[in-house]
Amino acid sequence: MSDFDEIKEREEGKKKMPLGMTLLFMGLVLCGLVYMYLYTPFISGWTQKSQYEEKTKAHEVIQASMHKEADVAAPLPQKSKATLQQGEAIYKENCAMCHGDKLEGGVGPSLHGPKFIYGTSLEDHIRVISKGTPKGMPGFESQLGAKKINSVAYYLHEAHQH
Repeated sequence: MSDFDEIKEREEGKKKMPLGMTLLFMGLVLCGLVYMYLYTPFISGWTQKSQYEEKTKAHEVIQASMHKEADVAAPLPQKSKATLQQGEAIYKENCAMCHGDKLEGGVGPSLHGPKFIYGTSLEDHIRVISKGTPKGMPGFESQLGAKKINSVAYYLHEAHQH
């Protein structure tokens, strides 16, 4: 039968597998066993649902702590001329490069209003300045601090009102 197609086969090749193929086969078997041990639910207890629930709980904890931080933040600014002037000075130093000296916009959008994407209240302005937005504005919480952010928010809110 070995001479049927007139191809001569070596007898020694029929008896043993090459070393490289043997190592590859054994490695694949080992990887399969490790995978089954790690990711088969009835062996390891791992499930995609439990992973999802763990990440969801962690996200909820982070969100809750962020809301608590926002609630504990500096009180809303006193509505005074000094606060307004301080807010304007901080705005010109930190915000004007993107939003323009007169709130007209530039790299960032105009801050004249009448409506803003992320809210029009003083609290909304504070949140946006502190945390930033998904559309490209960075958060300035660590850079400015709560008091300065409140002053800038008051300045923007008052400028929007007039």
